[in-house]
Amino acid sequence: MTRSKKNLSFILSAAMICTVPSVLPVSGTIAYADGDTQSEETLIYENIPVSSLNVSGTLADTAWHTDWWYSEWEDCRYIFLPAMADVSSLTINYEADDTLYLNGTPVKSGELFSMITDDDEFEIKVGDTDCGKLKIMQSDIGCIFLSTKSGSIDALDNNRWLDESATALMLTPDGKTVYKGEIPKLSAHGNSSWDYSKKKSYNFKLPSKADLFGLGKAKKWVLLANYLDHSMMRNKFTEELCKEAGMECVMDSTFVDLYVDGSYRGTYQLYEKVQIQKNRVNIRDLEEATEDINNKDLKEFPRAVVGADSIFDYIENSYKYYDIPNDPADITGGYLLQMQLWTRYGYKADSGFITSRGQPVEIDGPEYASKAQVEYIRGFVQDMEDAIYSDTGYNSKGKHYSDYIDMDSLIRAYLIQEISKNIDATYTSFYMWKDSDLTGDGKLHFGPAWDFDFAYGCFPAARGNSDGEVGYSGWTAELFAAYFPISGYNDSERPTEGISWIGKLYKNRSFVRDTARIYLRDFYPALDHLAGKDAYIFDMATQISGSAEMNNARWHTYGGAKYCVFGSSSGKDFMESVGLVRTYAQLRKDWLKTYWTPFTAINGDVNCDDKFDIADAVLLQKKVLASPENVPADYEAADFTEDGIIDVFDLILMKQKLVTDTEK
Repeated sequence: MTRSKKNLSFILSAAMICTVPSVLPVSGTIAYADGDTQSEETLIYENIPVSSLNVSGTLADTAWHTDWWYSEWEDCRYIFLPAMADVSSLTINYEADDTLYLNGTPVKSGELFSMITDDDEFEIKVGDTDCGKLKIMQSDIGCIFLSTKSGSIDALDNNRWLDESATALMLTPDGKTVYKGEIPKLSAHGNSSWDYSKKKSYNFKLPSKADLFGLGKAKKWVLLANYLDHSMMRNKFTEELCKEAGMECVMDSTFVDLYVDGSYRGTYQLYEKVQIQKNRVNIRDLEEATEDINNKDLKEFPRAVVGADSIFDYIENSYKYYDIPNDPADITGGYLLQMQLWTRYGYKADSGFITSRGQPVEIDGPEYASKAQVEYIRGFVQDMEDAIYSDTGYNSKGKHYSDYIDMDSLIRAYLIQEISKNIDATYTSFYMWKDSDLTGDGKLHFGPAWDFDFAYGCFPAARGNSDGEVGYSGWTAELFAAYFPISGYNDSERPTEGISWIGKLYKNRSFVRDTARIYLRDFYPALDHLAGKDAYIFDMATQISGSAEMNNARWHTYGGAKYCVFGSSSGKDFMESVGLVRTYAQLRKDWLKTYWTPFTAINGDVNCDDKFDIADAVLLQKKVLASPENVPADYEAADFTEDGIIDVFDLILMKQKLVTDTEK
């Protein structure tokens, strides 16, 4: 039966080894996927003499209902049941011109209908009128029922700037109540994903902190639609990769079925929101400390800008803030920052700054930052950037970029972007945070990873920097994130830097060496588990297979490239769509291993003979004395000072290490 919790088609599909070429299309037209396969045929059953029909029941002492839904693709109607619904005690309510018959049995509105226990497909008749088919599907995951104050979510779906309020009932698959109460604020989530998705993503805020589905207590949450990702696994895959590879801050999620005002909306991913909070980015809450010493809500203070004509401008060296009169004694943290697209910085960032090289930085925490706070974190980031772009790695204050950055976290954050070939990479949704100097290490940490629905070959895009390096998101056998420029770079119109922070760091051999070692030690094994021979991604997908099947019936999201809004990353069914992600990650895993393994060569092995000895010191000394031998040599392997310059200081450190190694 279609509503079965274990559908044979999914089990068979999970065993498939889906293949895609290592080079995928990198160009194509953007076509909005209406998915209307019936567009040239007559829809016989679109209009029938039934004005409404819903199925209702009781869960957690609360009545619920779900309306039937007409599929223009199949010219039939569906009822989508939550996992915990008892099919033996459901009531059908309808309004029709005559008596409704299902498989020839008359149905009385408002009474129990027990035939759903035996069948999942019915012939519909009203009186003697043939009205097509009714199909019943049931999920296998938890669910969220929302009842909006306005009675419809259409206004919000059509205008992202509106807010809505609602009451909510959240249930586990076995019917246990997770949350029951008010949602004061329901709002749009996403930028381009919102614009191009029929199935919308939402943010919501609870009146007080609550632990939803075991994800930890918090007020703010995200419901991701994953409409542009036909596998619905790209964000979850990345989440698991971050955990297995040792990222220090990872946002958790779980899948749920969403019902709004009785309408089934599909499979959603309930996510922790990236924010400063004990169960999220656990650093000092500077905004809370600022609120405690001011006499009104921080957002009520006027906004101001320095270095630009308007708070909406993108101008190098400008910054914007809230004119808040009182600051805590300690303004060194915590800060939650996000790299932002230059085209979004003006309207997305309430507080923020643009570095001297054009990098837009949105301050997400404190969201309402004072002038002193913005000036502090702006100065910290600018000093860091100056060190990154210097020839030596040191800024004018004599500090190395590693004095400002937790390099391990930066490398891991870069690796997530590079492995997935996320087209946003360092453009947007690229987070970093700094704790107070009194409670933290005084450095900028990178993470958590966020927003990967356009990654793993989902969207065809190219990125090129001012050095002429170009990467393509669809190609698995080349670098990508390392070639990003700063968002806003235009070689003819703006002074914005044509190479990103990470791109600049990647030109340093020591950074590449450390990246290669962390990849091979931590990320390769994690990828092998998730996308290798046993492919744990299929296990994750199987857990939501029933819900995914319902989601497809509702939105028609797979069946081939013709149903894609962007690109061509869609299989003929759910598991084949998941297989495309698996295969992409598998090919990427192996290519990066081959590419980065040579960079893990022995430190100091200048003559490339796979050992470090006095012969390497002799060769380096000749180079330092400006009389190098004409032999193959890797002088960068002798960069013991890790400043990108091979000189006498490296020679001294090399000789010291040789002596130390000999004594051992």
